Amino acid sequence: MCREGQYRLERNGRTFSFSTKPGVFAADGPDPGSLLLLDAVLPALRPHQRVLDLGTGNGILGLVVAAQLPRGEMWMVDVDIRATRLAEANRIRNGIENGHVLLSDGTLDLPSRLRFDLVISNPPTHSGRRVLEELVSESFQVLKSGGSLWVVVNRLLSVRDTIQRVFGNGTQISRKGGYLVLRAEKPRNRVVKPDL
Repeated sequence: MCREGQYRLERNGRTFSFSTKPGVFAADGPDPGSLLLLDAVLPALRPHQRVLDLGTGNGILGLVVAAQLPRGEMWMVDVDIRATRLAEANRIRNGIENGHVLLSDGTLDLPSRLRFDLVISNPPTHSGRRVLEELVSESFQVLKSGGSLWVVVNRLLSVRDTIQRVFGNGTQISRKGGYLVLRAEKPRNRVVKPDL
């Protein structure tokens, strides 16, 4: 029997409450990679931005970021129906009105003309390198010119080469406990790369 769990998280003076379930990433609470990514990306946010949380899980990244976007919006997508149901319940529980939760295979089910200022992700590294490469390529496709990808990965599964190939740049923002936060900016004059 699947039992729902709960945890709280404090960021930027606000306490968030999250429900979890076995089988959805970080069912026992926030993982260190997600916390590292939050701490890296929160200072870079601007109140009007549109942000995509790619692989949202129970919504921890997307909902904390959405709270910092009073004039912006957050889109949270996941391929797992259990994850999107939890993310939607957590969105309502935390009173996040500028968040949209969508069941989607990567970016494929997003409205076709929607573009983002930031894409954030703690990707499913257990799914292998190909999934990580698709995440980087799809992020490039949906970012506005000048927009940026923020991703946290286990340093053993770094996607630095892929980010460099697709974006033409990439920077390590932070590192802690075996996790790396990488950031890449979509250049304003770069031709969109085809899928890998």
